[in-house]
Amino acid sequence: MWFWLAPPLAWFGVFMILPYCLLLYYSAGSVDYMTFKPGMSAANFIRLVTTEPYLGVLLKSAKLGAIAALGSAILAYPLAFCLAFHTRSERRKFQIYLLVIVPWWASYLVKAYAWKTILGTEGIINQALLALRIIDHPITSLIYNQTSVALVLIYIFTPFAVLSIYASLERIPASLIEAATNLGASSWETFYRIIWPLSIPGVIAGAIITFSLSFGDFVAPALVGGADAVMISNIVINLLGVAFDWPMAAAIGIVVIALGLSLISLSSHLEEKGAVRL
Repeated sequence: MWFWLAPPLAWFGVFMILPYCLLLYYSAGSVDYMTFKPGMSAANFIRLVTTEPYLGVLLKSAKLGAIAALGSAILAYPLAFCLAFHTRSERRKFQIYLLVIVPWWASYLVKAYAWKTILGTEGIINQALLALRIIDHPITSLIYNQTSVALVLIYIFTPFAVLSIYASLERIPASLIEAATNLGASSWETFYRIIWPLSIPGVIAGAIITFSLSFGDFVAPALVGGADAVMISNIVINLLGVAFDWPMAAAIGIVVIALGLSLISLSSHLEEKGAVRL
């Protein structure tokens, strides 16, 4: 038994546990004249929550992640619902499913950059509005702000929410819906009392995935964000490549990982307590 478990345990230890330990090791140290000095201090974590721009950018990243999670859930739920309950043909269901995952075949960078050509001052929207004589000058507020970053994040990560919600809806027994119909429940009552409560775990899982990916994203802010849309990952990149402040970057990484684990634990706790069950 241990023979078969040794390879995955070794992989997990080398590529998961060891990097986390190194991250914690660096986060407790300091830098003096671009030289790392080991230590056992929480100064970097204190600095993170008491010093700007770290705290402000951290909260801004959380806000944009929450907006992306909410927007993705709103867009994903109707599509997942239609795919699970209103698409009878397996061929049609496969076609819609394929359309959801096809965007993953394209590079993330290409998809994000495409929005720059859409929202830019020389982009499609401005050119169309100018051609229709609706505006006289290009609208500069479409890009390089938090709204454009949130829009790109929602566009890119919505497929994750669709698949998560669809998997939850697909597991709902058809007999429950048939029983509700036979007992005289309307379509709205069936949705509100049966489908929605049973689909909440999928909604929460999709929200956690999209929030985590959006919270740690750095491409969208770099391409369509501006000075007001810098996110925590952009700060980490600057700390590693410009300031050479590895301990502070490691401390931010620890906080981001802890936040992700907290969200997963909260989701499991709610499910175990029956908050997301009938």
